[in-house]
Amino acid sequence: MAPRPVPEGGFTFTHQPSVAALNIPTKDFASARQFVSAAATGALVFSRATGEDRILLIQRAAHDSMPLRWEVPGGAVDLEDETLLHGLARELWEEAGLRLKNVVRQVGDEHVFLTRRGLAVAKVTFEVEVEAPAVPGSEKEALPEVAIDANEHARFVWATEEECQLERVAVLGSNGENEVVDITFTTKTQKEVAVLGFKLRREGRI
Repeated sequence: MAPRPVPEGGFTFTHQPSVAALNIPTKDFASARQFVSAAATGALVFSRATGEDRILLIQRAAHDSMPLRWEVPGGAVDLEDETLLHGLARELWEEAGLRLKNVVRQVGDEHVFLTRRGLAVAKVTFEVEVEAPAVPGSEKEALPEVAIDANEHARFVWATEEECQLERVAVLGSNGENEVVDITFTTKTQKEVAVLGFKLRREGRI
């Protein structure tokens, strides 16, 4: 299945000075790192629309690698992407239907992993701000409107820091009753970077 088409006009976003050095073409990013052949990004999308900080988590499809495990939106940066941050914007759009508005900061260190073909990939995770609808009659924003690609992901949740730590999220089920969803992250690193994102926001660090 073809990925979600790029929105008309492409991706327009801002970024904080702390991540300016990463707003570079993928080939430049990879060539500056020994043994690294490619790049990947992850997007930590937070919202306080419910009154407390929550992060967007998406569940991998049953037919995919690491089936039904949970992660944040993200993926490989293509050579066709203008910069690493444009790759971040594209993956966020393709996987969650969200438009990147601002790249706030890098969260955690670069994580290098090997693909099935043995290629070394350096992954960088960022806290991001996305477009969200306004609450009628208020200056506040509602939860961003997530639209996952059913070919890649099965469902999504908005999880609190405690729920990420416990790997269990309470959601409203289709029958109108509360449902507890077990969250098994794709990797230990994926969980750690999500929890670190909450910590940095709590401390107000950029």
